[in-house]
Amino acid sequence: MGKRKSAAAVQIALVVLTGALAACSGNNRPSANVPSEDKAGLSDPNRTITIMTQDSAQAGWPAFRNKVRDATGVTLNVVATPSNPDDMVAKMTTLLSSGDNSVDIMHINDELITAFSRAGYLEPLEKEIMTPDVVKNYSQQYVKDMIMFKGSIFSVPSYLEVLAFWVNHEMLKQAGVDVPRTKDEFLAFAKAVTKNGVFGYGGAWEKSYVFNEIGTFVNLFGGDYYDWSNPKTQEALRFMHDLVHKEKVTPISQLADIYDPMLQKFIDGKYGMLFMYTGAIPTLQRAGKYGPDKLDIVPMPNFGTNDAFMASWHYVLNKSSGKKEAAGKVLAYLASKEGQLANSEMSGRLAARLDVIDDPGYKGLGVEKVRDYIKHSNLRGRPMVPQSMEYINGIGAIFQKYVSDEITLDEAVIKAKKETARLAAQ
Repeated sequence: MGKRKSAAAVQIALVVLTGALAACSGNNRPSANVPSEDKAGLSDPNRTITIMTQDSAQAGWPAFRNKVRDATGVTLNVVATPSNPDDMVAKMTTLLSSGDNSVDIMHINDELITAFSRAGYLEPLEKEIMTPDVVKNYSQQYVKDMIMFKGSIFSVPSYLEVLAFWVNHEMLKQAGVDVPRTKDEFLAFAKAVTKNGVFGYGGAWEKSYVFNEIGTFVNLFGGDYYDWSNPKTQEALRFMHDLVHKEKVTPISQLADIYDPMLQKFIDGKYGMLFMYTGAIPTLQRAGKYGPDKLDIVPMPNFGTNDAFMASWHYVLNKSSGKKEAAGKVLAYLASKEGQLANSEMSGRLAARLDVIDDPGYKGLGVEKVRDYIKHSNLRGRPMVPQSMEYINGIGAIFQKYVSDEITLDEAVIKAKKETARLAAQ
């Protein structure tokens, strides 16, 4: 799906979570390899920058902070990101829009990288930090979909999660079938296990969450989330409707579900398969349900394509920062292989750099499954617009009316076109 760009002025909306650095002043290119004499005098204010992040609560943060300092000569002063998503967005938006320079680097999600880059709040990084030799190590489609705008790159992705395909292997065995790889196999498995309150497919179809699954099915059918006239986009919507009404392999009650109840039903053996982020692995491990003979990630099925969404959080540079050279050294390190490994060790998340993921010596949780997705699927960013949650909720509400048979597919398409024209970038 190609991202369309808005000609209208960007308006920042509060984003409820469900999901960099600029050219430095002067001719000195930021580098993770700082001469030893630069590591002296860390009390110098120009050797200290401020980062806003939630990760400072991680047990590994002090060690990570020391690694950043040792590699760059720059000490990180931390401002904790508000834990409430609304408060986080309000605080960050106010700070950036007012030209406040008290925070140099922020750690933000996919929704906010879209909003803030379009609003002109961030410093571009492609000249000094995210250069071609660095960018080549990240998912190229994701870079285009999510962190690039008008030829500039605005973030250093910090980790990688894939919206993967999961199956219940115990149900597969009972049904006597293999892992579904096609649309027909998907439906055959779903029908085989749907009975007595158990459904072949389960989802989180609450209006602010179903966006992920609509997008996933649109990808699988080869459609375009921004083009509701596209026959393949409409085929994806019809397929989801049929899962409820024609095939009866997924429950209409999941229109109220977000990820927590969906995942619990999967753990309880109520669903045969679903789409869920790789970040669910620890939850399934704690429940004793994760593994190749239990609940596990399998290759994305192919209904025409097997594209998969990935998500990340991003290190970005405040355009108003007065310490861009020092911040640039930090961001260059965070974009490097060494910095990605340090961040992964600190956070417990998989590195965003694909060369780190591909390293046989890298032992991240679920990395083997993600390697398979990197090799066999096209990893892309989710379709985002500056007013992400307004658009997500708008399309989600239309979808819910369609699946509930309050409106027809043709009516849903007309409404989705209007919502796209109103909010999505043209």
